[in-house]
Amino acid sequence: MVSFTLPAFLCVAVLSSMTLAGTEICQGPCIEGWVHHDQRCFHYCPKMLSWIDAERRCVSIGGNLASEHTLGDHDFLKKLQMRTGEKHPFWIGLSYMRKEATWIWSDGTKMDFKKWNYGEPKSSGGKEHCVLSNWGAGKAWKNVSCHRRYPFVCSKRLH
Repeated sequence: MVSFTLPAFLCVAVLSSMTLAGTEICQGPCIEGWVHHDQRCFHYCPKMLSWIDAERRCVSIGGNLASEHTLGDHDFLKKLQMRTGEKHPFWIGLSYMRKEATWIWSDGTKMDFKKWNYGEPKSSGGKEHCVLSNWGAGKAWKNVSCHRRYPFVCSKRLH
C-alpha cells in the first residue's frame, strides 16, 4: 500500500486536472515546507536578511542559499516565490570571491549557468559581491551589497 503525506496528496489532487508542468510545485520527497525540483528541495523564506545571515539560516536548516544551474532552475525559483504572492527580488547563493576573482555558489557547485540582467554584473567600487534573482524588468540576476536585506531561497540536495 502506498502512503502519502497530506500536503503531497492535496498537491496531486489539486494539480490532477492541470498539465504535468504544474506538478513541479509539489512537495514530493521533501519535508513539509520544502518543494521538490530536480533532485533538490527548496524553501522560500520571506524574512528580510542580509546575504550572510540568509546563508547562515539556510545552513542551520541543512542547506545553502539556492544555486541556479539551468533556465529551468531559474524559472522554478520565480514560481516558488510567486506561490507566496510576493514578487520581490530574493537572495540566491552566488557571491563574488575577491581572492579568486570569480563568482561562486555557496553550496560549492560549479557555475555552469548565468542569468544576469543586461549590464550586470556591475563593478561598483568592489562593494556589490552578492546576487539577487528576480530583479527588475528582466527578472534576472543583479549584484548588490551583501548588507542589504531581502527574502531568500534555501535549497538542499536529496540524499
